[in-house]
Amino acid sequence: MAESKTGDIRAAKEFKFSKDAKNANHWWDDDCKRAVQEKNEARGKCLIRKTRANLDIYKQKRTNANRICGRKKKEWIEGKIKEINETNRKTDTRKFYKDIRNLSNLPTTMTLVCKDKDGNILSGKEKKIWKDGNNVSKNY
Repeated sequence: MAESKTGDIRAAKEFKFSKDAKNANHWWDDDCKRAVQEKNEARGKCLIRKTRANLDIYKQKRTNANRICGRKKKEWIEGKIKEINETNRKTDTRKFYKDIRNLSNLPTTMTLVCKDKDGNILSGKEKKIWKDGNNVSKNY
């Protein structure tokens, strides 16, 4: 047991991420970074001292950061689509399909699904929470 654990740790230390995997958000720039940092600072102030003014400032900065990042992402995707259309018009088929494949392989978020003991997906207003093997039902 201990040998496999040390082997796993050694393998994890040897594994290195490529630069492409590290910067998967090509649309992320200094504006997004600054807006998210301001939002996080406002959140920290709100957590330390939860007043209505701090909460309003945090909500405003969160909305601003989401707008900036969403706009940047939308502009980047629209630019990529224009670029793909240009390569299609130039009849550069190989580059066209390569760009399509790269655009469709963008990282996506995974939807989390709660399942019960039998593997059935839980849905509706009643959700079951498993705690230490005991079934606890809660209505939300």
